[in-house]
Amino acid sequence: MITPVILIDELKAFIEEVVQNYRLETNQQNNVKPPQVVTGYLPPKNSGPDPDFPFVIVRLAEGVDKEEGATVTVKIIVGAYSEDSQQGWRDAANMIQRIWQELFKRRVIARKFRVEYPMKFEIPEEQPYPHWIGVMTTVWTVAHPVMEEVDL
Repeated sequence: MITPVILIDELKAFIEEVVQNYRLETNQQNNVKPPQVVTGYLPPKNSGPDPDFPFVIVRLAEGVDKEEGATVTVKIIVGAYSEDSQQGWRDAANMIQRIWQELFKRRVIARKFRVEYPMKFEIPEEQPYPHWIGVMTTVWTVAHPVMEEVDL
């Protein structure tokens, strides 16, 4: 069965490939690494040795099922760390750009899920300095249940 949860897992794997060679500052001094990619929410603080930043969160936001088809909305939340106010927002925007380009070059992931237009992104005006956040909102076509014939 093809479900929105499977989409989230496939999208996580796809994004991990996209950002694997992208090195960004962390919230640990003199340390750079690719963003960690997680589904749903970041793990609780102090739950592991990795610094929280940079990150990409793949989060299921909502679903709509109509006669003509079903879609789900997935938020892709990026987080960067920089004490340089002119670099931090750029790192968040560049992560969004990398993911956006790869998604729309391919349009289909795992041979099951198609990303649709429009794609939106936002770099909120209020930022929790020195942490920088950006949000992509994507819409995906997913299989919708087909009514079975019932004998009455």
